[in-house]
Amino acid sequence: MKNLYVKNLKDYMGKEVEGEFYISRKEVRKKKDGGPYIELALADVTGSAPAVVFNDVESLDGIIREGGVFLIRGNVGSFNDTLQVKVLWARAVTEFDPRDYVKSTEKDICLMEEKLLSMVDSVLDPYLKKLLDLFFRDEKFMKKFKLAPAAKKLHHAFIGGLLEHTLSVTELARVVASRYREVNTDILISGALLHDVGKTEEYGFFPMIELTDRGRLLGHLVIGYEMVSAKIEELRDYLGGFPEDTKMKILHMILSHHGELSWGSPVVPQTVEAQILHFLDNLDAKVWMFLEARGLTKDPMARWSEYHRGLSRFVFFGGGEEESEELFP
Repeated sequence: MKNLYVKNLKDYMGKEVEGEFYISRKEVRKKKDGGPYIELALADVTGSAPAVVFNDVESLDGIIREGGVFLIRGNVGSFNDTLQVKVLWARAVTEFDPRDYVKSTEKDICLMEEKLLSMVDSVLDPYLKKLLDLFFRDEKFMKKFKLAPAAKKLHHAFIGGLLEHTLSVTELARVVASRYREVNTDILISGALLHDVGKTEEYGFFPMIELTDRGRLLGHLVIGYEMVSAKIEELRDYLGGFPEDTKMKILHMILSHHGELSWGSPVVPQTVEAQILHFLDNLDAKVWMFLEARGLTKDPMARWSEYHRGLSRFVFFGGGEEESEELFP
């Protein structure tokens, strides 16, 4: 994590500081005497602050670019009663933690990964276990999976959101599987773990969460279907086969987990495990949005949320009795 955030700049008024910031805006302008200067916006996950370059403008103009992260040295002051940083020096930064610049999960990513891997290890079917290992024991894949969001706006729309959502759905799947002995636990757990792997390719998350070209054109159901199909073919070559029924059931869960054709699934759930996965996926997303409604409400004592677009409704909190009129004073 970086050592200086935008929200802390006010504590260094009148002092020289050095820290890493994302340049969200850059504009070369002219002073009254015709000489150039640069207006910048320094940003991170805590906010944005204006900055200017008055000295060594030509050199710094060639270094600083909009849309990049830079180590900035400058003096913190104010202009028109607004904090402003006068930039003296800058250098591009190529390695940084995106969580310093984009909202991320409040939960411990390492702990969630550990719990997820314990779910992987709980699968007894040797073919499914090897399939899961190809994803969740792969360092390159997990690096993306742990940071990816689960959505752009609706639910778990932050770095680490995909891991948080997948773990929650899988833990719920474990509970439901223990209730119905007819359910194939390994199929359900595996489908829960794999259902959203396509989101690692559907979304980019720096400098903001946005759909990739592939995500916009194909969507995560199709991308996930392709990813899992490719790994199954790898296993066919390595193991000399992979049960066809198992393959169809897992791929069907990926394609059907939105539950309805109108919700983006090319097929509706046609196995009990696929139907359960759809319900649990929807459950986790909806519960998260209900809980989010409280955080989005400006008045902590409010009995109702503001209108929640994701849920298409207001959410009732209660938390105190309304004053009732006395019918018989």
